[in-house]
Amino acid sequence: MQRTQAEPELAVNSKLRVLVVDDDAALRATCASLLQLAGYDVMVASRSQEALDLLRRFSFDILLVDLHTSHVNGLTLLRTALATRRDTVVIAMTSNPSLDSCVEALREGAWDYLPKPFSAAHLQILVGRAARTLALARQARDLVEEAGPTQSQTQGESLTLLGTAPAFRRTIELARKVAPTDASVFITGESGSGKELIAQFIHRQSQRAAGPFVPVNCAALPEPLLESEMFGHRKGAFTGAVRDKPGLLEAAHNGTMFLDELIEMPKAIQAKLLRVLQDGVVRRVGSESADAEVDVRFIAATNSDPEAAIAAGVLREDLYYRLCVVPLEVPPLRERAEDIPSLAEYFLATFWSRHRGRQLVFPRFRAPGSRDR
Repeated sequence: MQRTQAEPELAVNSKLRVLVVDDDAALRATCASLLQLAGYDVMVASRSQEALDLLRRFSFDILLVDLHTSHVNGLTLLRTALATRRDTVVIAMTSNPSLDSCVEALREGAWDYLPKPFSAAHLQILVGRAARTLALARQARDLVEEAGPTQSQTQGESLTLLGTAPAFRRTIELARKVAPTDASVFITGESGSGKELIAQFIHRQSQRAAGPFVPVNCAALPEPLLESEMFGHRKGAFTGAVRDKPGLLEAAHNGTMFLDELIEMPKAIQAKLLRVLQDGVVRRVGSESADAEVDVRFIAATNSDPEAAIAAGVLREDLYYRLCVVPLEVPPLRERAEDIPSLAEYFLATFWSRHRGRQLVFPRFRAPGSRDR
């Protein structure tokens, strides 16, 4: 049983090639043995020229290199490895750790820092984390490339719907079931819980995926501007209206409109929106007749209690029940703590891949209580 569990990891690691560069023969042999036992394809080098030759002949996924020894110029190897293969993970080793050398290595693109002496467990854990980061970054990149320019955002964001917590999986499964329909969805959840991401997921799993996804933040604009943005306006409807302008409802035709923070929408606009929900006809500000017929699916969201808002007279009850055909609740992260490691790994891989090769600027370190000289 134990052997069966180890086989998948061995199969994954065997696809990764590691280069260990150090002038200490005992350290090279130990690192190679430990990593080979973990399933990696390992090669070693004792001098800079030998390592450079290997970098020209082979593609390495992970590079373990000593920064400063008599026969190895670690920073040169680091730059060469990254120039040869952008997604190589470089781990810098040194027996003389200092803040300056750490910052210098990270500025040049090193992924992490391994001070000597280190234990076998420390080495295996760090290289394992590097392999995991590399796999996630390549997976995200491949999904974007396969999707093409029109759907890369779809694939990237669908990937961020990570989580195994039961409450979160129930939300995703319900979203997946309702997506192919045209039913209106009302999403509740705290700020930052991912309501708009769920709305985008529903849109992109729906029959309207080829159409626009139009988000509207109902709390971001004052009433006159919000009405003009949503419904459009006629020339001369107000000062500054120098031409006819279609609104976001017309822009969302054959697509999905996401009404974020619906409770913050003024009551007058709620009544006007209700008419659009009922008959699909838009009348622009300043118009005396119908200007356009629209076919729009609505997804609304709020971080408040909608029923309490109805009781307080803030939200129209008839609008709420037209929009809340299918209610969805997104659980906050504190209720799905088991998902934090996978989310942290995903964001680490994403940002590492996105900012790879950029010049990093680190603040100058100053110990507490010290003064500049």
